[in-house]
Amino acid sequence: MDRDRHDEDERPIHGQRRSWAVYVERTTHQWVVRDPEGQFWILPSVDDAWRNRLPFRPTEDTGLDPVPGHYRHVLGLPF
Repeated sequence: MDRDRHDEDERPIHGQRRSWAVYVERTTHQWVVRDPEGQFWILPSVDDAWRNRLPFRPTEDTGLDPVPGHYRHVLGLPF
């Protein structure tokens, strides 16, 4: 298995693999997070961004650029 992944981390949860990822949306330059349940969220530029997250629904025109997983610490993600 290739463990040299920079944009997402996969960890087993109850026998299943759940992954999360951090992206930057190309048009708005906003942080977008896919949580371990597969939901997408926009993180606003405020303190405690995760608590103030907003739902995000990508479309076929959405451009998401993956960013390294260590940004989860910068963004204060709980996973």
